[in-house]
Amino acid sequence: MIFRGVIVAALLLYATVIACVLWPRARAAHADPDVEGAHPVAAAARLEGLPFRGVAMQVQNVDKIDEYEKGIDEAAAVGFDSVSFVVAARQENGTSSKIFIDLRATPAPEQLTRLIQRAKSKKLRVVLMPIVLLDRPQGNEWRGTIHPDSWEDWWDSYRDVISHFVQVGEKNGVDLFVVGSELVSTEDKLDQWTRTIRMVRKGFKGKLTYSSNWDHYTSVTFWNQLDLVGMNSYWKLGRDRNVTVEEIKGRWRDIQKDLIAFEKKVDRPLIFLEVGWCSLANAAHEPWDYTRTDQALDLDLQKRLYEGFFESWHGNPACGGFMLWEWTLGDGGPQDKGYTPKNKPAQDVLRTWLAKPRWNVQ
Repeated sequence: MIFRGVIVAALLLYATVIACVLWPRARAAHADPDVEGAHPVAAAARLEGLPFRGVAMQVQNVDKIDEYEKGIDEAAAVGFDSVSFVVAARQENGTSSKIFIDLRATPAPEQLTRLIQRAKSKKLRVVLMPIVLLDRPQGNEWRGTIHPDSWEDWWDSYRDVISHFVQVGEKNGVDLFVVGSELVSTEDKLDQWTRTIRMVRKGFKGKLTYSSNWDHYTSVTFWNQLDLVGMNSYWKLGRDRNVTVEEIKGRWRDIQKDLIAFEKKVDRPLIFLEVGWCSLANAAHEPWDYTRTDQALDLDLQKRLYEGFFESWHGNPACGGFMLWEWTLGDGGPQDKGYTPKNKPAQDVLRTWLAKPRWNVQ
């Protein structure tokens, strides 16, 4: 009897020790949902309100807020239901460890508030997308290749800047916040991104995404902490300017095989945060290179690329939305070689597709 009591006591002691080892871990995991793989978002919440059918506006001229408001009105009249405001923070070059906001080129909070409220008054949902620009890049540096002298300082500075925009976004009811854009050399730094996303979650109640490069989305390590998989979309869609709509659609089908399979793997809806083409002869095979202004003007190629996109993606349940790149100040028009579809044949394509019903995103 005594022996049996000793065994029982030993078992109880063992169970107590095991519980002491496991309980703190369980409590820590419960208390801090923002660690790796954390802050799970219910599928229904991720799908709510989708799709976004919007257009991007780069807000870089603070002296022309009135003209940006006019652009918002134009976008609403074309049929968009959303607008993305792209605002820039800056660092000197790729080795810099400090990021700053230059109010000569980035809207102050009251100016950004004014634009957000104008969009809301036009029944447009709002995406806020801060990006990082390099003031004096060395060689071919861009935000995707930064290598700061102090990563720790850079991340602290980045979070300070993002916090600034988060406050403006939350105060004004922004619907979707982009926590970063094309920061390729940072994407393997999971701990830092977790800290950053945790900070944004604490201050912002809307949906979150990140804008990855079209050729790098599988390398992003933190999709499970966001609500949507966001990306730009500068895939090569044709061999030259003579590509047909059917060939463009065939290329999209090939892209969709991998992209939709990845979307299902990470269990997040997909949103194109930049999708568009310049009115240039190289737009199908070099859609990322808007600097080739030596190329011939080609409005019909831009139109065909728009047609191929909408026929491939509009109504696709895998597509949580798109932001057309881009709606610029001024009239655009048939002599403009840039990305804007404004007052070009591509705008007629837009009107047709935006008049169609929204679809269910799955």
